[in-house]
Amino acid sequence: MSVRHKGRNGRKIARVIFVLLIILIITFIFLEIRLKPVIRSVASIQAQSFATLTINETVTNILDEMNIDEEELETVTASSDGTITSISTNTIITNRLKNLITSRTQEALSNIQSKRIDVPIGTIIGGELFNGVGPGLPVYISMSGTVNSDFEEKFESGGINQTVHKLSVKISAEINIIMPMTSCTEKVETTVLVGETVIVGETPDGLLLHEQSEE
Repeated sequence: MSVRHKGRNGRKIARVIFVLLIILIITFIFLEIRLKPVIRSVASIQAQSFATLTINETVTNILDEMNIDEEELETVTASSDGTITSISTNTIITNRLKNLITSRTQEALSNIQSKRIDVPIGTIIGGELFNGVGPGLPVYISMSGTVNSDFEEKFESGGINQTVHKLSVKISAEINIIMPMTSCTEKVETTVLVGETVIVGETPDGLLLHEQSEE
């Protein structure tokens, strides 16, 4: 084989390598541009759903463990004619419950490591026709979060001449979602009912709600 022929083959190989390198770079850029927002979007939706489920399960487990009776949470006071004058919330129990919910929920969210989610290939390609279609590309995410909880009260109609006073705990969590190539922060809020009291008779507009502490 002549030196000239060898030189020609060498240039052809170099061109092929160069073209392949360009294709590889273009493919990488496409995947970077296309995959990152798609993975972030799908991961955010699934992470919020999973975090909400985790929060609800944690609160339910705590309520089962503490086995709190509704009468321990609230005390209804009535006047001599039977009119409801106040509803007292036991701050000792509610504060203990709130602190436990906050710490346990934050711990549960932080324990979510390498959670697998699947991003459909059709979603990555794009377009309404392919959205959600095809096998899933496995993506593993981890989560951590800052959790806050507080109690809220409200009245609802319970039927004829009845009012229901509901005591709920509202949990809000700011979740950091870590995934390949990107990360994001999402806010999750959920409310769990912990007690309700049915008030029979007319409820006055000026009904007093106050907190009650144990002596």
